[in-house]
Amino acid sequence: MLAVSLRNLQKRFGRLTVLDGIDLDVPEGSIFGLLGLNGAGKTTLLRVLMGFLHPSGGEGTVLGRPLGGLTPEERARIAYVPDRPAYYENMRVGELLRFVGALHPRWDAGCAAHYLDAFELPIQRRVGALSTGMRTQLALALGLATQPELLILDEPASGLDPVHRRRYLQVLLEASAVSGRTVLLTSQDLGLVERACDHFALVHDRRIQVAGPMPEILESQRRIIVSAPRAAGAALRELEGVRQVENGSHGFLVTGTAEADAVRQVAGVTAVQVEGLSLEELFWSYVER
Repeated sequence: MLAVSLRNLQKRFGRLTVLDGIDLDVPEGSIFGLLGLNGAGKTTLLRVLMGFLHPSGGEGTVLGRPLGGLTPEERARIAYVPDRPAYYENMRVGELLRFVGALHPRWDAGCAAHYLDAFELPIQRRVGALSTGMRTQLALALGLATQPELLILDEPASGLDPVHRRRYLQVLLEASAVSGRTVLLTSQDLGLVERACDHFALVHDRRIQVAGPMPEILESQRRIIVSAPRAAGAALRELEGVRQVENGSHGFLVTGTAEADAVRQVAGVTAVQVEGLSLEELFWSYVER
């Protein structure tokens, strides 16, 4: 089953096309990372999913319902945490919890207290006096306390130092494992995504460039160090699966899904060495083309 399914999704603002033919499947129960540079359209995509923006074309479903067709009861099954949550600054943390709890039909006060304790958030402190990292943790605690089936996080690691980022990640993983909920997050923290997510998609040039299970994609991608004369470059670029060819110290660096045996068949190639790619290396191989 799919928590989110999109086909040929498009979003334009006047003459500016932000999303152009997005195809995306987010499996239920997955922790799905949405990657991309600033301005790639990640936040726009999340706002379309939530119904805050109407798509300019294409179709899709969220929790089995058509885009924009969620009723208030169905919307309550989704928690959306933006990158900069807006709060009543003069409220104390405890007052904010009671305020949100009174508005949300799925609110679990015990769950909220548990996550405040996990993050060591001071219940009597005013929200406006919290650090950026503490506000980020508070936003996750509020989102989890609504018992969502789909938790959407926009840049969740914003403002967190390494210690608090680790704690945030632990809480997120534990909460998702116990409940089986789907988590869809955007982040430029590639280390966090590689550690937390079992699926991911990369948005670049207004489209999804690669998407699927994290282990399968990383296993299929490789860098091949090729010893060959400069004249072999054109033939290497024509091989199936080659995404990027860079000049190396004694030949070329070939990145993509091309097989080493195919590279060896190129005229002039004298040696090849195959290396795996980290998520960060894969990311840059797409956005630097």
